[in-house]
Amino acid sequence: MFNNNLPWNLEHHRYAVLGVPRSGTQLLESFIKYSLSKKDSNVVAMQEIFSMNEALRSTILLEDGLLRMANQSGVTNMMIAATDKLETIKNGDPNQALVCRAFLDTGLNSIGFSESINFLQTLNFRFVYINRRFDHKILSGMFAMKSFIFNEIKNPMSLTIDIDDLKTFIMYRYLIEQHHLKLMKLLIPEFHVVEYDSLVEKANNLSPIEREKAFGIYKEKQLPLDPYEQVENSEEVKKVFDEFYPRLQSLTDMLLT
Repeated sequence: MFNNNLPWNLEHHRYAVLGVPRSGTQLLESFIKYSLSKKDSNVVAMQEIFSMNEALRSTILLEDGLLRMANQSGVTNMMIAATDKLETIKNGDPNQALVCRAFLDTGLNSIGFSESINFLQTLNFRFVYINRRFDHKILSGMFAMKSFIFNEIKNPMSLTIDIDDLKTFIMYRYLIEQHHLKLMKLLIPEFHVVEYDSLVEKANNLSPIEREKAFGIYKEKQLPLDPYEQVENSEEVKKVFDEFYPRLQSLTDMLLT
């Protein structure tokens, strides 16, 4: 069903998007919300429900049994705010349509990866994993960190990437992602897989008004489909992914067997 054009005719009413930062989780969450909203006017996209940082910016309220998003301000304890958010979600109407995101990179989460998957399974969520080329995810992450542009607007900058920083970032992200991907497959018997490169084309057949609804607050793709177009030292960077990255993959395979 996720291979079809939008809106998707989704068979269930609750979905959790799994992936890593910069893999397209925001866009997929928006498209699922858009599709669910064709059947349910009360659908809520809860964003990163396990992130302590997100608990500073937004929270979830329970009104007449239904959950809704609200801006958050004046929070002094991220952990308490994040824990309170999960308690509120548990008390909501189990029939309300919901979508959320859960990262495989859990460094800033309020609970561990296994616990978060169990939490979502208890609340009858089904899972969708978004897959994106590893080098494109890494480059998108480096652009976001350097520009501090994370969503909503196009990223216009050109970037010269420090090779030592790149290798460090690759090691950090790949090891964590592969560990949790292996754990994910053990914890979740069935999940859908969506390819990022096909996802970005999904709204093309919609009218301008429907397209804006589908994208939500994420009005357009931030970088070109090929992010190397905005990398000044692209040949040097490609060499890292051609030579260093395969060696890391081999070592990681041995560690995780």
